[in-house]
Amino acid sequence: MTERFNPPPNWPEPPHDGWTPPADFRPQHEWGPVPAGWRLWLGKQLPSRAGSPLQLSEDVPASGAQPRARVEAYPVSVLNPGMWTENHLEAEDYGFEPAKPVKNRPRLRLALTIVATVLGFLLAAATVVLFVQLTDFAVEDLPGMMTGWLGGSLPAPPGDS
Repeated sequence: MTERFNPPPNWPEPPHDGWTPPADFRPQHEWGPVPAGWRLWLGKQLPSRAGSPLQLSEDVPASGAQPRARVEAYPVSVLNPGMWTENHLEAEDYGFEPAKPVKNRPRLRLALTIVATVLGFLLAAATVVLFVQLTDFAVEDLPGMMTGWLGGSLPAPPGDS
């Protein structure tokens, strides 16, 4: 046989070099279809590349792709850091609908940030004040209240009699 089997890239590798599929061979459904233009059988001799120039992979379109001319210059020129000119690639159709315009509201964002920060500080201050008041109550007032509730029925400390 002068041809050799050439499985597509999405199929598993043959069990060994020189393997040829049997006459009743059927690929499994999970392997997927053969890509468009793929040759399952190649001649024994590999084509010589001496006479033909290599083609860059970016210039070879995938099946169904529409090739476009390569851009020789960077599509955006920077005017100042953070500012650039119009990008001509933005106008191309990539199969998606254009993005909805987003309102830039820095003042609203700033106001919400300030309000959240002030509320956080107020909550922290209220927590500190309540903690100090509870500590003061526990040290100053609570012992006197305990003796008043028990009506002096606390046992006398040893050595007081």
